[in-house]
Amino acid sequence: MDVDEFIENPTLEVLEAATKSELINIVKGLNLAEVRLSLKKRKVRRAITQYYIVKNVFSAEVLENIPEKVPASGTAQLELEKLRLDVEQWKREHELQLKELEVKREQERAEKQREHEIQFKQLEAAEKERERAEKEKERAKKEREAENQRQHDLDMEKLRQVRRAQGSDREEWFKVSRKLRVVPPFEETDVDSYFLLFEKVAVNQKWPKEQWVALLQSVLKGKAQRAYAALSMEEEEVENYEKVKEGILRTYELVPEAYRQKFRNLKKGWNQTYSEFAYEKGVLLDRWCAAEMVEEDFWHLRELILIEEFRGCVSDDIQMYFNGKPNMSISEFARFADE
Repeated sequence: MDVDEFIENPTLEVLEAATKSELINIVKGLNLAEVRLSLKKRKVRRAITQYYIVKNVFSAEVLENIPEKVPASGTAQLELEKLRLDVEQWKREHELQLKELEVKREQERAEKQREHEIQFKQLEAAEKERERAEKEKERAKKEREAENQRQHDLDMEKLRQVRRAQGSDREEWFKVSRKLRVVPPFEETDVDSYFLLFEKVAVNQKWPKEQWVALLQSVLKGKAQRAYAALSMEEEEVENYEKVKEGILRTYELVPEAYRQKFRNLKKGWNQTYSEFAYEKGVLLDRWCAAEMVEEDFWHLRELILIEEFRGCVSDDIQMYFNGKPNMSISEFARFADE
C-alpha cells in the first residue's frame, strides 16, 4: 500500500484492506498526534475515518460498515452512536470557531478601514489648513505691500507739496539737473573729507543752501542712501542740510581712536590752502571730541588732552590694555597703570 497516494486520494476500500502497520503510517502522515499507536487496529481505523469525516471526505454513515469484533452487537451500536455524536459535536464546534474567526477578521478589516479613513481625513484637513495659511500669508503680504505703497505715495505727495510751497524766484532760475555734473561723487571710504569737498564746491558754485540736500541726495549710495531714506518726511528733516549731514555722519561714525589718528595724521595737501587745511583739521577735532563725548567745556577737553599725552608716555603693553577701555579719567588711567 502506498501511504502518500492514500493520503492524497483516500478510499474506504483501501482503508479497510490496510494492515495495522499501514494504518499507523497513515496516522503519522496525517499528524494525528492524539491517536496512540498502541490502540487496536479497529480504533486506529476509526480515528482515521473520523478525521476524513471531519474533512467531509467520508460521510458519518461509513462507520456503520466498518467490520468490528466486539463482544456484543448492542455495545458496538452504542459505541458507534456515541462516536457519531462526537463527530457531529466536533463539526459544530469547528464551524462555530470558523465563523468566530471570520467575524473577528471582518472586524479587524473594518477597524483598519476606519483608521485609514480617519488618517486620510486628517491629512486632507492638514493640507487644507496649510493651503489656507499660505493664502492668508499671501493676502497679508499683498496688504502690507499695498499699505507701504500707499504710505510711500502719501509721503512723496507731501514732499512735493512742501517743495511746491517753497517756490521762490531763486528756485526758478536754479535747476538742480544742470548742476549735477559738478557735484563730486560720494566716497564712502572718507565721508568727513567728502562733506568738506562738497561744501567747498557748493560755496564756489554759489549754490543756494536750501538746494544742497537735493544735490547731495542725487549722489548718495550705500549706507548714506539708507540713512537719508530713514529720515523723517518732515520738512525740517529732509530739507535741512545740517540734519541730513549729521544723520549720514552718524551712520559712518568711527571709534574715538580712529578719529584721533585721523586728526593727528592729517597733513596739508599740495593743492590745499592753509585755510582749507586748518578747516579740515578743525572738523576732525570736532569729530574726535564728539566720539569721545567731550562736552563744550574746559574740563572735558583737559581730560582728553591729558589722557592722550599720558598714553604716549607709557609702554606699548599698557597702551594695548587700555585701548578697549573708553570713558576713563586721567586719574583712573594712572591708577590702573600703576597696578
